[in-house]
Amino acid sequence: MKKIVYTDRETIIGTNNLIITTWNSRHPERPEFIDVSTARLDEVLDIVENVGNDLDFDDSVLVKAAHLAGGLAWDQCFSGANKRTAMSVTSLFLRSNGFDLFRIQKSEQRHLRQLLFDIQEERGQLNEHTMSEIILYIKRNVRKL
Repeated sequence: MKKIVYTDRETIIGTNNLIITTWNSRHPERPEFIDVSTARLDEVLDIVENVGNDLDFDDSVLVKAAHLAGGLAWDQCFSGANKRTAMSVTSLFLRSNGFDLFRIQKSEQRHLRQLLFDIQEERGQLNEHTMSEIILYIKRNVRKL
């Protein structure tokens, strides 16, 4: 049985730092700050680790990937670049587990961006309807390596 490869906290924090540093070098007039709530990040990582474990490997990976993307956007672990970090880290997670987000149509990109904005507005808990939409998005836009 295949074992799921998880993305660790340090990699996620490093990805966020790189995204913000790159942004700041390109947009010095609008700097973003680097800060992280490790408690929130750990909450998201716990959600990812515990969701979809009753599914087969492929479906489990896709559900976990969706919860990683949605969870990072929802919990706002970072002071900036939460959605950009979510998608970069989700892509890394998928690749580590034998999948790839392939060339995504602009309309699909807008749809995902809207889903991540929508889930961010649900401060109490992850909205299951929006999470179902993110899972469908991932399933439509992924291929096996």
